[in-house]
This record gives sequence, structure tokens and C-alpha cells, in this order.
Amino acid sequence: MDLYVIRHAIAQPLGRKNDFTEEKRALTPEGRDRMREAAKGLRALGVTVDLILTSPLARAVQTAEVVAGVLGMKEKEVERTNNLAPGSSHVKLFGEIKKRNGVESIALVGHQPELGQLISRIISGSVDLSIQLKKGGVACVNVTETVPVLRGSLAWLLAPAQLRALARGSQS
Repeated sequence: MDLYVIRHAIAQPLGRKNDFTEEKRALTPEGRDRMREAAKGLRALGVTVDLILTSPLARAVQTAEVVAGVLGMKEKEVERTNNLAPGSSHVKLFGEIKKRNGVESIALVGHQPELGQLISRIISGSVDLSIQLKKGGVACVNVTETVPVLRGSLAWLLAPAQLRALARGSQS
């Protein structure tokens, strides 16, 4: 199984004046545009996804919707889960992933530092590796074992600028 671990794109800042709470922060127009181009880079790489699981926070849901649109996915193939919200449990997320029998590729859209810790736990068995995903960045993790926990290897990690360059290169 391939897991595509995606950090949400650029979002509105927190602030008292603008009432952007952690849960309601939406993508900025620039964030939406850059994520659309990054998703085109995923398409240029030949990435296909059977299912997108996303944090329920607005900026992650909007990122998932952009990716789904570019990859030609249907709305029912995007599901919100509290197991990708900030502070969530990797154990519960692993359980949710394991229940997806027959699914060959899943995109997980969420937040740092949890996503970096998730990748670290899968590839090393602990959260001790410092894996940073930039906003709009994507990592591909090849999961080779699901019992008793997810284990696998990091196939690649691309910054959003690299994904956008791939998209531009595929248009030539």
C-alpha cells in the first residue's frame, strides 16, 4: 500500500481581529493556487489515489478537495477523520487505515508535527526522526507490513516547489 502524506497548503493566519480560529482557518487564494499546481505535479508523477482521509480542520479539508479535483476523484472518495486532527493518535489512525481492505493507495491530509511523526513511526518504529513537510509538501510511504502496526519505507518526499516544477515540466 502507498500512503501519500500531504501537509495542508498555505492558510489564513490565526488572529483576534480576523476571527480565524484554528478550526476555521481556510486556505488563502495563493495557497489554493499553489496546491492545485503541486497536485498537478503528483498527476505528472503518475500518482493515483483510491481514497483521501483528511483532518476535519478547514484548511486540510480544502487541501484534500483541491487534490481530489486535480486527480479526478469523486466527492465520496474524500473522508474526514478526527484521527488526522492535531494531537490525534497514530494508533487509531493505523487502525482506520488497516480497515481499508483492498485499497492500494491512500492520501492522508493533515498537519505538522503529527504528519512528520507519523512518517517517522512507520519507517523507524518511533517518532524520533525529524521529518519536516512544508505546507503543500507530499511524502510517499510504501507500507509493507500492517500487523501489528504499519511498517514501511520512505519512497520520496517532495517540497511544493518541486511538485510545481514537475507540473510545469509535464506541460512542455
